[in-house]
Amino acid sequence: MGAGALAIRQSKSAVRLKEDMKKIASLPLSKQKDSACPKVFGVSLLELQQQGLSKNGIPIVVWNIVEYLTQHGMTQEGLFRVNGSMKMVEQLRLQYERGEEVELAKDGDVYSAASLLKLFLRELPDGIITSALHSKFIQLYQGANISAAAGKDVGGEVLEDGRNEVQRESKLKELLKELPDAHYCLLKYLCRFLIQVAEHHVENRMNLCNLATVFGPNCFHVPAGFEGIKEQEICNKIMTKMLESYSTLFEVESLKKEEENPVCEELARIILVKVTKSTKEGSSRTHLVPQPSLSVGTPQVSLRLSDSSSCLKEMDLTDEISFINSGALFFRYRDMGGLEGDEGLR
Repeated sequence: MGAGALAIRQSKSAVRLKEDMKKIASLPLSKQKDSACPKVFGVSLLELQQQGLSKNGIPIVVWNIVEYLTQHGMTQEGLFRVNGSMKMVEQLRLQYERGEEVELAKDGDVYSAASLLKLFLRELPDGIITSALHSKFIQLYQGANISAAAGKDVGGEVLEDGRNEVQRESKLKELLKELPDAHYCLLKYLCRFLIQVAEHHVENRMNLCNLATVFGPNCFHVPAGFEGIKEQEICNKIMTKMLESYSTLFEVESLKKEEENPVCEELARIILVKVTKSTKEGSSRTHLVPQPSLSVGTPQVSLRLSDSSSCLKEMDLTDEISFINSGALFFRYRDMGGLEGDEGLR
């Protein structure tokens, strides 16, 4: 091959390489990223957990946004109602998608972070309220609206049936338990955060009803069209109910978590037991006994106490049992003559 032919081939290769580089540069950044970097937006909550992109069951992106807004955004007027910069929201999204460490205080602002949270919820393949359970939620409160419309008295006021409302709340609680764990955990976390936001409604102008109106469409994915509009109204009412009755609807789970993590409260609970006088000469002591399960109630207990001067004597400890919540453990001994001091403990 002559020198001229070789030069022509090298020139063609250089042109081809240059064209390929142009094509790569024209691709969106989301297409250029390493395929090993997992997606954050538009993937299921379960997949995020499997990829290690969750913290205590909460997607890391949600966790970061909530932490940031809790510190910097609670008093911002129109929080979640006022949209952030679309350009900034997209930049933050791309940073998360590329697996970069995002500093919202540096790279974003309150309104953009709030908009990013709503975007994440909207792009979940299956909403927080899953499609499998969506219709059950709608039917529960759609029936409530029909019943209310039919239950008017002579004065034209809607009759409020307390028992029906209690039953409906109980059914809602059961429906929430049917959600997958990842969805239930995120919903509970989100509701708790929104309640904290509403506590600052004087400054941010966002009460529970306003927040439910904003987050109803993000938690419930309704179909398009007129039917979707009607469903969305019901979904917003359900969202309001979940915020207003948070402590009731999520109560069982809260107790379960406390039992699983008895770090401070359980160690601080003590039973103070006053021992009745022995049949022989002796002293009365105040003993600390580990508290049983709260559901057990006041136990009927008997202990055998011994000292160097007497044999084992069974003593009835049901005379008085007092539950004390304290941050410190203590022991207290006293003679029978000092029992009058117990009045301060009752």
